[in-house]
Amino acid sequence: MSYDSPEAQHVGYACATLSVFILASRLAISRWRREPFDLSFFLVVLSMLVIIARTVINYYYLKFGTANDVLHDPGFPEHHDTSRLKAGSILVLFARVLLTAGLWLQICLLLLFYSRITSGINWAGRLATIAWITTGLTFIAVVLATFLECRPISLYWQIDPDPGYCVRAYVQLLIQGVANIVIDLLLLSIAYPLICVRKRSLSEYFSLYTLFALGTFCIVVTVVRVALIFDEDSSQNTRSLWASVQMFVSCFVANAPTVYGSLRVVRRKRSGQRSEQGYANTEPLSRPSRPEVESWMKMDEAIALTPITPSKRDILNTPPAGMTVREESDIPTSRHYAGPSSLASYAR
Repeated sequence: MSYDSPEAQHVGYACATLSVFILASRLAISRWRREPFDLSFFLVVLSMLVIIARTVINYYYLKFGTANDVLHDPGFPEHHDTSRLKAGSILVLFARVLLTAGLWLQICLLLLFYSRITSGINWAGRLATIAWITTGLTFIAVVLATFLECRPISLYWQIDPDPGYCVRAYVQLLIQGVANIVIDLLLLSIAYPLICVRKRSLSEYFSLYTLFALGTFCIVVTVVRVALIFDEDSSQNTRSLWASVQMFVSCFVANAPTVYGSLRVVRRKRSGQRSEQGYANTEPLSRPSRPEVESWMKMDEAIALTPITPSKRDILNTPPAGMTVREESDIPTSRHYAGPSSLASYAR
């Protein structure tokens, strides 16, 4: 299926708008709950800037065209401006770097999420460390492939003589796609111990399997994108359109659990406050004074794996050695206070 430039632009605008909306919603909920500024906050802000910058660059290189379009797209106009083609070809390289940065930023957000909900599970911690290292190395590999697949780099905007297959950037596409799939599989492996740690309720199992389904959907979108780009001879319109789709899917998968968890906590807190007030007060509730640290589901593996020790309340309620507490029925009921000496006789 071939796409033209307006279709690629419209899909790009729609996906970028939805992605920025998801990220902005996460920031708004975070600030409303007065959560501290942590690493995820800055990664979300950076993701928004990357998506906006890529959308602007997409507009210009789809308008200017690229050397790859002239060489391999039969529908591209025969009369073209060489300087505009060079500018478009250079902008494509930066757009690919921004796409990689945006996708890998969503991976980092997911890794932070998984690291939080799997705290205390050694196996998950080791997998998370491997995933962080893999994320850094693969990002460097994709960026290097983006600029070094054609050597010298001027081949990217060369038309005559034919620069060859390097302008189609198949190597860069495969490295990016395979790396993305491998990291997604690592993320699913990190989440797998959550099912095996202990028994869960039906709603918790539903949340976990939804998490697995979203991760699997990311892999499916990556495979479809790579297959369609190869089928269309690396048409830049096809690459741009499906890159926008994958950016939106990754953004949704990486931020949906956190957004859903925050809304779930707010809803539960609002209902709890109303219950305490007996539904007597109909005034709007104020903002929370401090955030409630809780994930999108009851992921308390660290507590579950901690050996159970007697609490202070149990210790206080346990009678001292040698002291026998009579049953309540043994204590005669009296409306008059008998004094401490009388009460002491019932506990020997």
